[in-house]
Amino acid sequence: MLEIKPMIFTEYIHAPVEKVWNTFINENGWDPWFTDGMKMELKEGGKIFFRWERLTNGEVVTDNGYTVYLVPYKHWEFWWYEYEDGFRSRVLFKFQKDMDKGTWLTIIDHTLVKDLGELEIRYGCAYGWGQMIAYAKAYIEKGIILIWKWLKIRQFICLYIVDWKVKYTIFCFSYQR
Repeated sequence: MLEIKPMIFTEYIHAPVEKVWNTFINENGWDPWFTDGMKMELKEGGKIFFRWERLTNGEVVTDNGYTVYLVPYKHWEFWWYEYEDGFRSRVLFKFQKDMDKGTWLTIIDHTLVKDLGELEIRYGCAYGWGQMIAYAKAYIEKGIILIWKWLKIRQFICLYIVDWKVKYTIFCFSYQR
């Protein structure tokens, strides 16, 4: 195994710690804003089942994990990313409320890689955590789900883009086969 420092991601979310916690730690996991059929047992040693479809162009991608440590509204630690005879990634979510009634979310990911050829796995995890945090922030703060299934409506596809200054713009373009 290569000895690599953990990846650390921190984001401020304008919502009470209870709301942020319940968005991440609940029986349905990160549905509807990031996963498609995720399930969690809310206890130490509890199983986690991850499932994606919308983010993977209709391909169903699944994985398993389990909770190592759970302290409500403070910490959630788990193993996931199954491989060979174990798990590849140990992740810690830290929740810290602040004086302005918001929450600092920190995700620390210790992804195991055997050699330089596996660094791509680590980069994929980094991309995924950044994507997940952005989607969670939009969902928690504004109630917006940034992933969806493509819909054809009178030969138009409309993309809803979030302007972080709380303005919403609709971009439409003609779609023809």
